[in-house]
Amino acid sequence: MPNDLAFADNSRLARNKTPPPRITKRIREAIDVMVERGLDFQAAAHEAKLTTRHMRMQLAKPHVIAYYREQCQVFRASTTARNILRLCQIRDAENNMPAVNAIKALEQLSDEQTNTKQTTSPGVTIRIVNVATQPQHEVVPERTYSVPTNEETQSDQC
Repeated sequence: MPNDLAFADNSRLARNKTPPPRITKRIREAIDVMVERGLDFQAAAHEAKLTTRHMRMQLAKPHVIAYYREQCQVFRASTTARNILRLCQIRDAENNMPAVNAIKALEQLSDEQTNTKQTTSPGVTIRIVNVATQPQHEVVPERTYSVPTNEETQSDQC
């Protein structure tokens, strides 16, 4: 029986473990309002009955930003089907090129965000930067000293 205790999973008993970071209900509501209705963080904080400072401090935390990005991605995925339907409607209409260009930009935006490389690889990167402007040097006024000649020094000695 003592061997069973030695191999038991005691991870829940660890005292130095921190719980995973959580997002409160109000912060989650404010982020959802930001994503779905396009409000800025100040208006979203007011709507969720939060102070602007508290909302800003929460948005500085990595797990809150991760939730915000996740919600943006879900919202973008949900609007893709409507974009395809709108493109079909525009195709049949007379002249709606601005709307077509906007939809193209939205589609490219989602493609760019999925193609970005966010992992870093080990190694050293050397960047050589050529600066076109030359540094300006200060002009220091030259001082003139009067140096006595041989004749002047000999006459002073006499």
